[in-house]
Amino acid sequence: MSAPDHRAPRYGWWAAWAGLAFAVAALLSVPLSGVKINHLFASPRGSVSWLTLFLGVALTGALFWWLLLGRAHRFTLPRGALAGVLVAFFSYPVVLTLTDLLRHGSLDPETYASRGSNILLRTILTQLTTGFASTLALAMVGMALVLALHRRHPGTVIQRSRPGLCRTVPKLAAGLALGLVALLLGAFTVLALLPLDTAGLGSNAAQDNPALSYDDAVARIEAVRGEEAGLPLNPRCRSTLLTHGRKVARVVVFFHGLTNCPAQAEQLAAKLFGLGYNVYLPRIPQHGDADQMSLALADLTAETMIAVGNAATDIAQGLGDEVVVTGLSAGGIIAGWIGQHRADADQSIAIAPFLSPNLIPDWANHAATALLLNAPNAMAWWDPATRDNPPGMTYAYPRYATHGLAQVLRLSIALMDDAAARAPLSPRLGLLINEADDAVSKTKIEELALHWQQHGADLEVVRLPLALELGHDLIDPHQPTGDPDFVYQVLVDMMNGVPPKLPEAAGG
Repeated sequence: MSAPDHRAPRYGWWAAWAGLAFAVAALLSVPLSGVKINHLFASPRGSVSWLTLFLGVALTGALFWWLLLGRAHRFTLPRGALAGVLVAFFSYPVVLTLTDLLRHGSLDPETYASRGSNILLRTILTQLTTGFASTLALAMVGMALVLALHRRHPGTVIQRSRPGLCRTVPKLAAGLALGLVALLLGAFTVLALLPLDTAGLGSNAAQDNPALSYDDAVARIEAVRGEEAGLPLNPRCRSTLLTHGRKVARVVVFFHGLTNCPAQAEQLAAKLFGLGYNVYLPRIPQHGDADQMSLALADLTAETMIAVGNAATDIAQGLGDEVVVTGLSAGGIIAGWIGQHRADADQSIAIAPFLSPNLIPDWANHAATALLLNAPNAMAWWDPATRDNPPGMTYAYPRYATHGLAQVLRLSIALMDDAAARAPLSPRLGLLINEADDAVSKTKIEELALHWQQHGADLEVVRLPLALELGHDLIDPHQPTGDPDFVYQVLVDMMNGVPPKLPEAAGG
């Protein structure tokens, strides 16, 4: 029988093991939350990768374990739980900072403020909506590590706390941690229970006043453009009609995405027009100002999005025998809403609809929307490092308003509620899902598809493979992560009921 091992355990190594355990727990929680991470090492669009999540949590975990449990007399369950709480709280900004560094290579002092404010905004959003879950989970991991340490080294006796600061500080820290958990849990509970006032966004908002003729439709568009002429708009951002001078077999209405304008789909519209369709590109209110630093987007409402959707669908009745409504992101929600509520939309195709942001689990979407609606508006950069759009996008806003984003999410919740409760009215529906999209929740889009399918809708779901590495904006030709020719043909195929040709090597 071997002699017992009386060597003193190397507690320093436990900090590394603790960091590893916290990181593994964080990785395992990602699939459970419904959040999708697409990249192993680094995302070209600045989203969290598996590597940055692992490193950020591991480093934070090792640091707090070393600070709180670096000596034998400190191995207590409360300290283990406190370490887990602090790791959960501080991992958010650490992971996001590592993600930013891995994307850009450095913290450029000229953009430090904008990049830091972007990280802070994302941290606050996630902490107040999902922070309670991560703090509780990692607190349990911390206590499990303490129990494992005692089991591995049974000779480590928990000593009595010493008097003075050595006794007071840990108690104070534990109290603060407990208060933090209670605060986060309370914040989530309040936000989850706050009403979002979506009652007026349902079927009763689907008011139709269809154009009675081609001339009527054109007159309505001219009226819209007349109103827009009095606004300080970029000329390319006015509502646009490409017409063959008469009512044709098919008209396509396209709703642009948040912060963009009708110019986003100029190239798509030209392709559709060349196929013989009339094409109408309506401007969503609060978009298209000539001043790209405009604050107008903060005044966007879900009601105005529905109004422009209804008006465009009415106009389309006079432009084509078959009406196809489609849109990207926020415009995809409008297209989906029209498909749910308007029988005179012969086909509705929602492209990557922004039903929920990818960084928020689906179960926290209500709380996140309530937070954005009730907090002061903030203007956030799409790309805080460049503080600009890709070259050529001189018509889109480089920033979005959190209040405007909240209104988009408010409309998406109304759409999801209606889709769960009743069958859609449009005869044909389509959903275009981009598997590489790291901006929107793909599980939420799948949920919308399931609702429609359960009601027996004629629904086509097309999934663009992850291997294509396409960005969220699949329409604007100025996006460096896009492939307009390929995506446009997929859309045309969907409109014509033809199975799109996807790359076989990518799963097609």
